[in-house]
Amino acid sequence: MKHHIGSTIALAIGILSILTGLSNSPASVIAGMVIILGALAYRSAKKRKLGTVRSSLSRRAIELVAILTALAVVLLQNDLAFLIQSDPVRNLIIPAWVLVAYVSVLIWMPRGAADE
Repeated sequence: MKHHIGSTIALAIGILSILTGLSNSPASVIAGMVIILGALAYRSAKKRKLGTVRSSLSRRAIELVAILTALAVVLLQNDLAFLIQSDPVRNLIIPAWVLVAYVSVLIWMPRGAADE
């Protein structure tokens, strides 16, 4: 569990964002979905890197679909330039964070792996 505290916090934030958005703003629902999909893809990739699960083509494909879906949810909105200008956290920073986190875990090498 200690290896996945960051993605667990992200999942909790995503769920809270969706619940908040159900009563107030649809933009929070979209942000919550992006956070949850990104956290799940990140967690899966990290488990593969740590060797706690077997790296399979289907697991990598599901991760890729989750990341592409998260980005598509944001990028396919009407008038994206205005949305980024009016609400940059939900429409730029969160998707960028999801992408950077996922790519960073893909290029990250576990400690001791270079010694083997």
